[in-house]
Amino acid sequence: MSDFKHVVEELLLKTIKSYRHFMFPEECAQPGHDPYFSIDNSSDWITSRGLQLYYQYNEALDIPGLDPSDASRRDLIALRKEIIPDYLLTHQFFSLEHAETWVKPQVFSAYKRLLLPSQPVSDQDGRSDTDRRSLIVETQNEEGIEPDYDLPSRPPSSMYTGSVSDGDLPVLSDDEEIPFPESLIRPKSATSMSSILSTDSRPENDSAMPDEPPILNIDLQSRKAGKKKKMAEPLQPEEREGMIQITRELWVHELRSVDNIPDTWEVCRPDHSIAWLVDMSASTDLLLDEKGKRRMLQTYIRNEVRDQDSWGGKGSGGSLTGDVNVLAFPGTAKIRCRRAQWGCSGVRKCEFLDPSILANCKRYDVNTIEKESLWQLVLNANEREGESEWAVIARFFRFVTELKCKAKRGGIVCKGHLEMISSNSIFLNGKQAFIGCSGWSAHADNRKNHIFQKIPPHVNKDLLRYALDHGGLLPNSPEINGACCFTSHPRFRLLNCGYSHVVDGQIRIGKLETHPCPSEILVFTPVDPPANLADKTIVSLDRQMLNKAIDAAGLGGLTVQKLLNASSTHEIYQGQRVAEHSPAFQDHRLVREVISRKKAEKHPVGSGWEGVVHRYNTVDRGLPPSERYIHSVISKRNTRLATTMNALIARHAHKMRALMFDYAYKRIEGSINECEAVGYSESLSQCITIGSTYGDGVDALSYEEMFTEFWDAVQSSTGRILKLAPFYPDAKLKVIVLDGDIAQAQGFGAFLVRYNKPQISGITSTDPFKLISYCLKMCTVHFHRHINELPKSIPVSVIGRVKSIMTLKTPEDIVHWHSDMAAQTDPDLHNWYEHKRRNPLVLRAINQSLSNIPAEVWNTTPDNTNYVESAHATRNAETSTRLTPLRAVEAAEERDKLRAAELVQIEQEGIGRKRNNTLFNREKLALQRQSWKSRQETERREGLETLQSLQADLDAVRQGNKDSLERDRSIRDRIRAIQTDLDIDRRRQDLRVQIKALQDDLATELSLRRDLRLQKEDIDTRIKALRSTSLAGVQIRGRRPDSFSTLEAVEDGLGDIGGSLPADTLASTNNFPTSTDDFPVSTDDFPASFDDFPMSADDFPASFDDFP
Repeated sequence: MSDFKHVVEELLLKTIKSYRHFMFPEECAQPGHDPYFSIDNSSDWITSRGLQLYYQYNEALDIPGLDPSDASRRDLIALRKEIIPDYLLTHQFFSLEHAETWVKPQVFSAYKRLLLPSQPVSDQDGRSDTDRRSLIVETQNEEGIEPDYDLPSRPPSSMYTGSVSDGDLPVLSDDEEIPFPESLIRPKSATSMSSILSTDSRPENDSAMPDEPPILNIDLQSRKAGKKKKMAEPLQPEEREGMIQITRELWVHELRSVDNIPDTWEVCRPDHSIAWLVDMSASTDLLLDEKGKRRMLQTYIRNEVRDQDSWGGKGSGGSLTGDVNVLAFPGTAKIRCRRAQWGCSGVRKCEFLDPSILANCKRYDVNTIEKESLWQLVLNANEREGESEWAVIARFFRFVTELKCKAKRGGIVCKGHLEMISSNSIFLNGKQAFIGCSGWSAHADNRKNHIFQKIPPHVNKDLLRYALDHGGLLPNSPEINGACCFTSHPRFRLLNCGYSHVVDGQIRIGKLETHPCPSEILVFTPVDPPANLADKTIVSLDRQMLNKAIDAAGLGGLTVQKLLNASSTHEIYQGQRVAEHSPAFQDHRLVREVISRKKAEKHPVGSGWEGVVHRYNTVDRGLPPSERYIHSVISKRNTRLATTMNALIARHAHKMRALMFDYAYKRIEGSINECEAVGYSESLSQCITIGSTYGDGVDALSYEEMFTEFWDAVQSSTGRILKLAPFYPDAKLKVIVLDGDIAQAQGFGAFLVRYNKPQISGITSTDPFKLISYCLKMCTVHFHRHINELPKSIPVSVIGRVKSIMTLKTPEDIVHWHSDMAAQTDPDLHNWYEHKRRNPLVLRAINQSLSNIPAEVWNTTPDNTNYVESAHATRNAETSTRLTPLRAVEAAEERDKLRAAELVQIEQEGIGRKRNNTLFNREKLALQRQSWKSRQETERREGLETLQSLQADLDAVRQGNKDSLERDRSIRDRIRAIQTDLDIDRRRQDLRVQIKALQDDLATELSLRRDLRLQKEDIDTRIKALRSTSLAGVQIRGRRPDSFSTLEAVEDGLGDIGGSLPADTLASTNNFPTSTDDFPVSTDDFPASFDDFPMSADDFPASFDDFP
């Protein structure tokens, strides 16, 4: 693994997501997109230069976003090579055709300003490299001759240093013949970041800063610039007479004081240079940005919105030449200042601009007359724009041609072209057509995403169609804005002219160009050492102490927070925080870099699988077997396997009666998984992890290798073979417990074929399935779980019958069970039984009667892998999860060293983890848990029965209320009918009597419904109380029925099988384990040799050896 990939592996998750959000469009983070930049393979799409750009970029630097559509092809190709991995350089998504899609403006801007120190910035603001950086102060290059020297700009890293106090005030400089110090004239790459950040770049004997230092702002100047072969000579003493000294070699004619930034800086004339002293100590609130953050004064000067000038350059302040002493501040001899130098960005102009407007244009100060004249041209152009019908077509043509189809199919953006599409109906605008995409279809499911633009009523449809069909041609049209007057401030970053253009009968979009200006500005801002940020220079002592802290904490799983919070770190730094002792380490990234460098030294090929192989070949392989931790590393058949164990722990394997093997899937990231071998030490009364294997094989051959390497590792580390009964009669180890994986059991059987020595065991069989019957048990928890996962439509009684196979004793009972299972019609239950029938080793490892393991051994050894499941959780908590393979191995190694020391201490001092942890107490606690669980289940069952009864009562109440309402409606209908007859003959008393009787019936029904409502409220209250007590958290719906509703109870059928089951089997039918291991259901990896299973007691073999 490369060093850079190792660096990427150490990045925080939030850093990777932030990098992806900064560098690429949002769709690249969507799984369905092509390409998809997944966190899992971040090392494939994070580039070194891209990461450098990400770390150097900072929103506080005020780097304006540059539109990639205004970039040159050369710059886009260079950017793509920097931030796009090599294998995606030719991907269609990253083609230059779609640069606006994948090039983010802030990335392009940061790239231009941060990673291209020697690149001209003409693509940004139109100034050439020599125009921008050829002079220290403002000049006017009247002859257009480029000087032959180049001034480097301050790299972005320098912007993170220093701070600005309330009294920070910059200086703008101006001088006709300003000399160029030697330190400025150097190659562009001559200055390194470390020299900029060095604390000893300033003389220690400089005078102290005033409490509220003003700012000396040395402004702009105009000077003749010819082709210079040598630096300008310093001013002679006679030339300095009457001038004001700014720096050692910089003198000006006039120093002016201001308390704010003017709208426009006055450009100095050749014969009179001016410097401005800007004191904003009385209005520091102006230095706050829109988010309330304090800005450096250089940034404020450069980006003040009232400033009509536009200053360009790399960064917001600072210089590669370091600081300089300024002598012009009142009341001080000299003040150390930071220098910032920028060039004027000129003005953006339309490519069709009338040449006479800017011909011989020079501005030294604000010219009101010329400004009003230009403004009048703009007003006139606005009038012409609104009067021309041809301009209407040109504007709409420009609008629709700039539309981009956003429809996608299969992640591919639509490539259709613009066209006018006829419509079947007339729109409200009177047009029977619209502007759409050639990929649009009335029947397409994504038609709404394609371009659909109605044609305004004032646009001539025929002329527009002609223009669309002929690339913007307008026959017989007059010239529109052939001589334009549109100009724009560079700050607006406009790309196109705001007016319509029809030139030579062709609709044109006026592209904006930069009219350059040779003026430059030089700013000096006082450096206030007491207010500076802490020095970020890491001295050797700081690094030595941090390395010592890292060594004490250990590199295994070490993070910045773990290091800073470690007790060993506090001890080494004598109670101080690391940043208190070494201020540079307040930046946690620097701490992370030191940790990463240490890890890189320890893991030169990375911490993946290659790191495991390298560690084994360079470290463990040369050690004695008893001192190794990695005992073997194998890579063959496209599978990988490594075996690890601590010799002091491995010796306890010889004293255990059972070993459990189970895989953990959370601790290691990637395809490598860890299988822990765990046993319970009865002598020490605790669970012990003997060793682990790390691999990615999932077939029987891989598991055979796993068991072989594990046994070899135990033998090499302890000097004794790990004996397993009955293959070694004197063996302490009796059984191996697996989780139910068929391939794992097959691999174990293949291992036993080579492990068995007939002359010692007396077992001559070479059948692996018979050999595993002597020592293999499968986890009953896993067996239960997968039965419980059968469909809920299968009744509890049938589920209980399925589980009863674990406790059946006689051949007759087992044959009867097979008959019952074979008769099942539920497809899922049928498939489950078919899997067990074709893989008989499962039932042999679940039922003692089918196994060759003696009953005494069976009953005294675990029947589940709960010990190893608990070990998974403990190891994950102690060593973390989602580790790389080598980090996982090293973390386990550190843990095992502590565990080994603890076991040695227990053996020597006789003090265990728990005082009262005898077998009796463990069994007592287990029985108490079972009893509590049984009581809880009984309460739930009774609660369900009560709930069922209450639900029936509630249904009866609801039905009674419904019947009462029906009777009420019937009575009211009869009353209305009798009332009609009574209205005809008011003398009939019999009808009045009938109405009175019916009204009494209505009162009776009303009273009945009131009683029913009270009953319903009472039942609802009881149900609510039941669900909050005994049925709290119990699943009410989706529970299994007690039996099939259509199943008749017959003596030899399934209707009454529940009555003949053992009580413990029935009690366990609703026990849902919490583990989530998957049970293999493949029927292809085991020979179908069980098809002739006997179905009668007479055919059942007398011994296991004769079992088919």
